[in-house]
Amino acid sequence: MDIQYQRPLRIAIVVTRDLSERNGRTPILSHVVRALKARHEIKLLHLSALVESRSSIRDIAGALLAWIASVLRMRPLPLQCVLYGSPRQCKDIIAKIAKMQCDAVYLDTVRCQLLLRMLRGAIPGLYVVTDFDDLMSRRANYLFRNRLPFPTGHVSRHVPHWLRVLSEKFLAGPIAGYEALTLPAAENEVIAASDATILLSVADREMLSLRRSVESVHAIPPAVTVMRSPMKDIAPSRFIFIGSDNFVHNRAAIDFLLESWRKVRAPLDLHIYGRQSRTQATVEGVHWHGFVEDLAEVYQPGSVALVPAMDRGGIKTKVLEAWAWGCPALCNKAAMEGLAIESYPLVLPETEWLAILAAPCDREWASAARIGHAFVRDHCSAEGFERAWQKIILPRPRNAVEDETDLAQIGLHIPDRTNTAQAALASRFAES
Repeated sequence: MDIQYQRPLRIAIVVTRDLSERNGRTPILSHVVRALKARHEIKLLHLSALVESRSSIRDIAGALLAWIASVLRMRPLPLQCVLYGSPRQCKDIIAKIAKMQCDAVYLDTVRCQLLLRMLRGAIPGLYVVTDFDDLMSRRANYLFRNRLPFPTGHVSRHVPHWLRVLSEKFLAGPIAGYEALTLPAAENEVIAASDATILLSVADREMLSLRRSVESVHAIPPAVTVMRSPMKDIAPSRFIFIGSDNFVHNRAAIDFLLESWRKVRAPLDLHIYGRQSRTQATVEGVHWHGFVEDLAEVYQPGSVALVPAMDRGGIKTKVLEAWAWGCPALCNKAAMEGLAIESYPLVLPETEWLAILAAPCDREWASAARIGHAFVRDHCSAEGFERAWQKIILPRPRNAVEDETDLAQIGLHIPDRTNTAQAALASRFAES
């Protein structure tokens, strides 16, 4: 059922990354923006990390004081939340939200924790949706247990080299351990302060339910456009991996694949796509291509995607992407988390991959491509994704029980743009 609105909503979308990039979470976030912009009035606001811009001493001192205060209260803030905790930036964003008299606000991940605190203090009744993507606490715990550094991710290019070396080598263990320890409490606080919280995976939602109520937490899988039907009578001709080693999980996967090609001379070559920051290793049968604009170049007919996910959490969109292009994907269990396809034939532990790489013939590649393609077509449509976000963004009373059978009725409860409290607040910010 299509959702009917009394009028377009005014929505502030607060992002913590550059939407022009095409890696990690950015494509999904861009789709959320497009879905909401199609029917509503959107204001895109950027909350940058302290290392992204030439932050003033006042910005850094404000974030540092917030961290010290949290430690003294025995509720220490995660470092990545402190990194996005400039009081000046937060106040500027809240002023713009108040001036626009927004009906709803979208926040990009748990990193907006300090902004959300200030927002609730300034405009208590504002409808807020926080998009987690996945549970960062699970990823941090995995990194700590496996002695991996906590990634700087999309802000890595803004971090000085000496600081990256310090954080990813000498202080990797303490930082990952600290984030693993502090992120669960931060996630709990943000969920409690948000009207709705979004995850990609039902598996993450179930994991979260072990420690808190998840009534306001919803799972919305990513939208993936079907690009090409599985090709008939085309034998596998090459293996592919796509991903930048700026992200630790991609780095671990690439290292696993390189080691596999060193151990066994596979009859099919491995082609690796994506921007790489490390020196590209010379391994027989491995080809490096860097970043490519056209994914048709990556998913050529006969390509088999390799997805040896090294961490659980979220949904691995590169699996869905391969299926959308009509290609099979060889996965381990971590790569398939959140994708309920019991009949998929290519889910194997990494210990069994060498045999497949050494003798790729007579495998169920065609069947896997057809099953995966059907899953994307039936469960990851752009229409379903946009419909879910149109429903989630509708303001309603906090903790209200939703009626799944009548989405149109939800559209009847929309705050008036002439809300006097927000208007007064906007005036106060304008004067300050």
